[in-house]
Amino acid sequence: MSTLAKTLPAFAALGVSALFLAAPQAAYAAGEVSCNASGQTHFLPGVQMFPQSETVTYRGAKVACVDHGNLGITSARISATFDDVDLSCVASDFGTGTGTATIEWYLNGAKVTSKADIRIDETVLNRARVSGVVTQGPFAGRPFRGEFDTNLLMGGGKCTAGALFGGVKSADFKGHFSVG
Repeated sequence: MSTLAKTLPAFAALGVSALFLAAPQAAYAAGEVSCNASGQTHFLPGVQMFPQSETVTYRGAKVACVDHGNLGITSARISATFDDVDLSCVASDFGTGTGTATIEWYLNGAKVTSKADIRIDETVLNRARVSGVVTQGPFAGRPFRGEFDTNLLMGGGKCTAGALFGGVKSADFKGHFSVG
């Protein structure tokens, strides 16, 4: 019997073992998870009356999720950063750009983390539509979609008044996202 014929069963057994060892990770990708989102949006250098390039950072709170795949996920926290996003207080249809997101999933007393490459596809008024793909962790390779509303005006013309003091530096956001 050749050496190749003797070693193939061993490699096959290793392949089957590796498949079973990888199975728990693959189980995350079986379903879709939809989550609410809320927290603070930070703008650097600060949103003003005329469009300028901003670094936009979302810092989310731990919020409830609906686990459509029965994976045990009960809640999540999302954080995202986008560079070179053109924004202003009064112009709409600005604010496209690319960035990265970190999603902390909470399930059965444990926390696991996913990373995603995301982009702002469209900004209309204060709503950003975001899409991308999960690159690391649970759901790797699966699509990411979300919509986030950030109220720049916040009553009383905060955006207009903020222009005198370097623009709006932060505002609350709310919305939702899904992965899967």
